[in-house]
Amino acid sequence: MAKSQPINYVRVAEVLTELGLITSETAQGVIDRFGDLAYGALKPGHEIAGSLEDFGVAVSIHAEDVDFADHHYEWLLAEAAALTGGKVTVDNYRFEKEDPDDEDAGRGTMYFERNGKELSFSVEQESNDYLDMGAAQAAIEALSPDDDPRSFRCVDSGPYTLGYDDVMVLATAEQREGLTRHLGITFREPW
Repeated sequence: MAKSQPINYVRVAEVLTELGLITSETAQGVIDRFGDLAYGALKPGHEIAGSLEDFGVAVSIHAEDVDFADHHYEWLLAEAAALTGGKVTVDNYRFEKEDPDDEDAGRGTMYFERNGKELSFSVEQESNDYLDMGAAQAAIEALSPDDDPRSFRCVDSGPYTLGYDDVMVLATAEQREGLTRHLGITFREPW
């Protein structure tokens, strides 16, 4: 049995280019930016999935302290919308806290306009220091472009992911299948 080659940034670049997720120029730019580190093996699972953000095809939902989650959601949604190449815009973000007098409370509702249509998502996080991962995932999935085969899906990093960022990838079903086949990346069902 032949031993498989380790996956590194160079291999990820090849796969993303072959699947049509990025151009060869983008691939080379990332490899150049990482230099010798681009040839170092990535750990299966989270490291491989996390590398997709460096290539501009994914956004990560931060699992650790973000200080002010109610403000961080706005930045996260803007990052995800940018991946759509202008097909989706996010405007008029606001967060209404369940307890507006408690700066540290995290529960509330986030509101924003997606291409002019208002959406809302309930946030159930106890502390304003951390994101509600489920609410963030659902909000990013809602940014999947209309009339486009691509959609946002969350990488399934397995059962032992406490403390790891969730990686949201914008890709077609065929591209997701290719990511699974070539890089071992699997995806959760939509939120």
